[in-house]
Amino acid sequence: MTTDKQIRYSSPIVEEATKSITDQERAIFDLNFRISERLYHILRERNMSKRDLARLTGKKESEVSRWFMLGHNFSCKSVAIIQQALGVPLVEVAG
Repeated sequence: MTTDKQIRYSSPIVEEATKSITDQERAIFDLNFRISERLYHILRERNMSKRDLARLTGKKESEVSRWFMLGHNFSCKSVAIIQQALGVPLVEVAG
């Protein structure tokens, strides 16, 4: 079985775009990308659609679709809502 941490996506367009950003911007981009990637895999494992996720979170389908767009910036509020709705962590904070 493949875990989320083993799967990495890349493309020449993304690689070229990320060459000119700062380390801080790269860290933000990477974190947001990993959140949407994890969310994608959770939905796929559960055979759920974005529409299903919209219903669970009480969000519009258009907002849920934006969560999967390159460069989307997740808020802590959105992450908390998604985690609560799915019952799994998207982000874990070391304490």
